[in-house]
Formats: sequence, C-alpha cells, structure tokens
Amino acid sequence: MSILTAQSTGEFSNFKLEFDPASDGWFFYGYKESESPALELWHMTKEDAMEQASTDYGVGSLDWSNDDESDETPTRDCNGTVLQDGDTVTVIKDLDVKGAGTTVKRGTTVKNITLTNDPELIDCRTKEVKGLVLKTCFVKKIGD
Repeated sequence: MSILTAQSTGEFSNFKLEFDPASDGWFFYGYKESESPALELWHMTKEDAMEQASTDYGVGSLDWSNDDESDETPTRDCNGTVLQDGDTVTVIKDLDVKGAGTTVKRGTTVKNITLTNDPELIDCRTKEVKGLVLKTCFVKKIGD
C-alpha cells in the first residue's frame, strides 16, 4: 500500500494520502492535533488529491514524502515467493503461446527471468520461444 505524508501550517497540520488497492482509489486525510482524521476524502486519483491539498490547504507537490520503503509491489510467483531478476522458474501449467503456434509445457524450466514494470508479468525466453512474457501466476520459483 502506498502512503504519502505532508505537513502544513494552517487548519490541518498533517496530511496523508493512502492508496487502497481494493477500491483502486486514493484516500486523502487531514489531521488537526488529534490522531483521528478531521478530514476524509476518498476514491480520487492521486493527482486530484494532491491538487486539492495544494489549492485548499497550501500543501505543495514537493512537500509530500513517501512513507513506504518502496513504492513498488514485489513480483511474486504462484506460491507468493518474491521473484528477482535472474531467478529460475518452472511453468506449472501448459500454456499456449499466442502468435508462436506452440505450447510451453508444464515443468518447463525458464532460467534468467527479467522483471517488468508490471508485478504480474515477467520477461523470459525458452528454447522454443524468444521474447516470451509470462504471467507470474503460472510460474513457480525453483532453487534458493
């Protein structure tokens, strides 16, 4: 979950932007001195929330700081194991490859995978297919 925080002088001293993957929207909270939010707005885009914070409450775009260690979601295999560049995986199901007219068989070992910007996809190559993109729900990490 992505969380951004900012501080300001004014009616609200602290602000928080929090992404909720379940609703696919951002929650914008404004805090006074108490721990519970005095202002709650939700289901907006990140840009809209930051614009409203700037327009209504004087919080500039450079005032926001990221509270997460990283803003990226880790890439995980079908068992939830985190995948990294260079890992070796095995295919858990026969997969028809679109445009290649071939099938990657269950149990095929794929070495030296490359992660993509999408945590649900990996780039790889097999003996039969070069430039293959696989969904991570169909692979299992082996080794390590």
